[in-house]
Amino acid sequence: LHLISEDANQIELNDGASTTTHYALPSGQNQVGVAFTHTIVQQTAGVVHISSSDASRLIVQTSLESDQGITPIPSTDGQFLGHAFIAPSLEGEMVFTNPGTTSVTVTWRGGGISVAPNQSLGFDWPPAGSSGAPIVEAEGDVFMTWRSATSGQGANTSGMFVLAADDTGARTGQHHTFHIDDSTEPQSVQIMRAGQLVEYNLTGASQASGTMFDDDGMALLNLSSGTSTLLVTEGHTLRATRISGAHGLQHIQHDGEERCLTIGVEASGWIAMSLPWTTMSGRGEIDVKNAWRTGAHPSSMQITLIGGNGQSTHATIGTVWGFHLSRLAYGFSSSIMGMEVAYSGGAVLTNHPEFEAFVVVPPSDRGGPGPRFAATVPALHPTADSTTGAGAMHLDIELVDRSSLASTIAYEIRRGWSEPYGTAIATASADGLESSEDWTIYPGRIDLLTDYVGWVPDPSYGTSEAVWHTNGEPIQFTLQMSSLDVHMTEAIS
Repeated sequence: LHLISEDANQIELNDGASTTTHYALPSGQNQVGVAFTHTIVQQTAGVVHISSSDASRLIVQTSLESDQGITPIPSTDGQFLGHAFIAPSLEGEMVFTNPGTTSVTVTWRGGGISVAPNQSLGFDWPPAGSSGAPIVEAEGDVFMTWRSATSGQGANTSGMFVLAADDTGARTGQHHTFHIDDSTEPQSVQIMRAGQLVEYNLTGASQASGTMFDDDGMALLNLSSGTSTLLVTEGHTLRATRISGAHGLQHIQHDGEERCLTIGVEASGWIAMSLPWTTMSGRGEIDVKNAWRTGAHPSSMQITLIGGNGQSTHATIGTVWGFHLSRLAYGFSSSIMGMEVAYSGGAVLTNHPEFEAFVVVPPSDRGGPGPRFAATVPALHPTADSTTGAGAMHLDIELVDRSSLASTIAYEIRRGWSEPYGTAIATASADGLESSEDWTIYPGRIDLLTDYVGWVPDPSYGTSEAVWHTNGEPIQFTLQMSSLDVHMTEAIS
């Protein structure tokens, strides 16, 4: 086990029988992080739990052979394409790949190299005199890949890893480049579609083309020595797994995880993108549910926006969660055919065209131990003898599940709902704005709002969103999703 971190670390290892505590301390050298290596011998299969006091990255080696093991190194921004890295101190070879059009100088404590555009260059690792995890910095964006073989034998290393895309810097994309050195090991790549339809074309030292759709979701391509370029000519994105030799260990991701698309434009307003799933627009409920089961369309999603922030060109600058909310619907006899009232996401609406959506009053008490939770359950159920539509009912509410989706420091939170009730919810959530003098004088100017913290309707045209105005201060944002079971019966006296 090899853990690397930026600061001092306390590591706890639990193998089910005992727990041991270890400490990894800084060496005091500049441009060097903290590294911790530990060997575990298991006579039988089992699970080892590892926890650390500092944010860390873990590399697991199941073979200590000098020619087995390849892994890409993520940058400090989280993407594989970046300008700053905390590298492992494992013996082997570090490969630097420059996908750009200009040379990039890469430096670390006591040394550095220059990588030409669209070239890949190896260096014996770790650097001489380094005690800990070397911190690598580059003038531009590069990829870093560690190989266990040393002394010019790096190309003969056996292993497998997901090769990040040039256009997104992440695990999937529409542009991949393969730099293949002369090797005694067979070299290949397994490509898998990250979407529904992909047409690809491999050119250069190796050549191939094809189409992936429905059950035809992957292909294995042999790679020759030299440089080859894999492009998606039409459709969604590809996930490319590089295979060298006959040995390798890799973490397998969910099929829907990290489907990355490049935007490639600068804008100050809305940008329309086609997501890498099949559209369900205008389809029936049965088709939508079947698409959820097969993975053709997501029932929920997390979208991460990657862009320039300071020196980094691939920093996370925004995260969005989107999911469907269940709906309670009540049908009743009326002079209007098919009349019904529906409740969803805090608003009540009806299919009567003259009806205007309104917001249900939320619970007044959110006290109690633990994380605060409140829900509004509509209990307006007519009974056989009721004259106003509200009868005497027994109501049982059970909290079935509560999942934490995210917890992070944020400066701006947005939430939105689909119409026709989205605007009503956004407006009702900002009822405290009426006491703000700044909002009264400068309506719609969030940048001039200094005397209010809370929800503000998005002043943009045609949106149904609300923005949590923090007045420039960071807040701890936590997103949870809960599932309630409601059982309601008529109270018969």
